[in-house]
Amino acid sequence: MKILAVANQKGGVGKSTLAVHLAWLALEQGRPVLLVDLDGQANASRTFAREFTGLAASALFTTDPSALSAAPQALSDTFSLISADLGINDVEGLRLDSIRRPAAHLATLAASMDPDTLCVIDTPPTLGRRLLAALIAADAVVSPLGLNGYSMQGIMDLQGTINTVRRKFNPRLKNLGLLPNMVNSRSATHTRMLRDMRAALGHNLLPFVINARVAISDSIDKGKPVWQGRTGESTRLAGQEMRSVCTEVLARMQ
Repeated sequence: MKILAVANQKGGVGKSTLAVHLAWLALEQGRPVLLVDLDGQANASRTFAREFTGLAASALFTTDPSALSAAPQALSDTFSLISADLGINDVEGLRLDSIRRPAAHLATLAASMDPDTLCVIDTPPTLGRRLLAALIAADAVVSPLGLNGYSMQGIMDLQGTINTVRRKFNPRLKNLGLLPNMVNSRSATHTRMLRDMRAALGHNLLPFVINARVAISDSIDKGKPVWQGRTGESTRLAGQEMRSVCTEVLARMQ
């Protein structure tokens, strides 16, 4: 099993949207998928399930790996979910050593799953136990970001956190890159920031952007990937952009 964390400690940058589209594309490619939702808002979980059963995300932190009995919620033969639950926000108050537990749990689950399974972890918009645990468990991380000063500062802080996790906990963690998201192509400020980011970040920036389009949020509301939208030029462009990004990210996982 390969584990991909979608992370940024700033909220409102499209982590859940990217996470669910990565899951959709992997399923279309014939890969089994395990989605792990560590964000208390549970947006990724609600995209795929109305009721949550089976293993809940907080148990990854509160239960000893040798004592875990619940299984992820099976959404289909090839798609399973560890949903965010009411207790997931409370894990931030646990002892620091709890950040190692999710990695141990996912390693145990991997032993009983198809080795080609892709595990996608949606993380919360905060630097805490859950984000650190996701990075410790992951083989790779991708980071969507918004084009504003606060988001840029947050992403620089996150890059420092990723480097610390590599050094202290998880040397295999691969940083797949940063994804400018919700870009307004008509904004002179966004155009300038993109230019400056490309100059400053170079190869750390993915060679794509996701433009701000209503079609993306509409597709989430309908519970299907934006590239399955049938009408409108904006929908077609949104689908092309999102599919290209997800294809690149999954290819970089190999």
